[in-house]
Amino acid sequence: MHQSQRLLNLAIRIVLLVGMPVIFGVSVNHYFSQANLYAIFQAFAFLGIIALGLSVTMVAGEFDLSVAAISTVAGLITVKFGGDSALLGILYAVVFGVVVGVANAALLPRLGVSSLVTTVGSMMFLTGVGYWLAGGRVLSYGNLDVSDFLDHNVAGIFSPRSFITIACFVVISLFLRFTTLGRDIYASGGHRKAAIQSGARVGKALTVGFVISGGLSALGGGLLSLSLATASATMGSNILLQAASAAIVGGIALGGGIGSPLGVAMGVLILTILNNGLGLLSATSTQILLVNGLLLLIVVLLDGRLGAVLASPLDRFARRKASAPV
Repeated sequence: MHQSQRLLNLAIRIVLLVGMPVIFGVSVNHYFSQANLYAIFQAFAFLGIIALGLSVTMVAGEFDLSVAAISTVAGLITVKFGGDSALLGILYAVVFGVVVGVANAALLPRLGVSSLVTTVGSMMFLTGVGYWLAGGRVLSYGNLDVSDFLDHNVAGIFSPRSFITIACFVVISLFLRFTTLGRDIYASGGHRKAAIQSGARVGKALTVGFVISGGLSALGGGLLSLSLATASATMGSNILLQAASAAIVGGIALGGGIGSPLGVAMGVLILTILNNGLGLLSATSTQILLVNGLLLLIVVLLDGRLGAVLASPLDRFARRKASAPV
């Protein structure tokens, strides 16, 4: 993708991020109230952390279909084993997510198949584990003080849970940008054969990518269960499609090697703002899904040939400016 096309796509995402709140603000009374902005960032807290983990595997040229199942089982683990200590429950959940991530990565070279195949198997297995742990019931968490703390209103629109998600974005962004292993993750997704020939630690990069995906998915599921003070085998079952959409809208390339946590954060905010505004306009779930699909289709087209065509005038202008005499 040429630089001009990337700039055009970034500009379009910024327009969406700024323009949609303006449109909804005009259409909906009290759209910019603290309560509604708080609701947007609460939705960002869960979707953002799942999309962030998934995006790391996508950057590495893989795809983790098990993120929703990991988050569901992690929520059940947190509620089931964290009664005496919420931190201990979260620790158990994150360790579980890391173990699943290691297993997903280990299966890739041994089976010699796509991560789509291995992680769909993990997803199905973990879905069964979730129903077994739940035992056909909705599990309750008795320590409501933890729930109140995680959802406590901070500065009007944030909460400790949304701050944790923002912190995760910062840490993963710094890791991918400033560490050798982070650059190996990009190299693995950009051109794997060339990365291997150049000495990149592709195997280790993929393992770390799936560990991040599993760990963050588990953390998100555990925090959501504590926040709601409940957990069930169906909690978060629809998050995979939303997370993948947010990552793609945020600029993560389906082919790997392109994208950033900042872009993913933008994609998550775009979707949460869109869904929140449509909900306030009394749109049905079918209509919201339709608009989400249309937005995703437009973004995919802009990242492909359509974007290249639209960006070509910018390329010509840049070349003329570069060749013009000083």
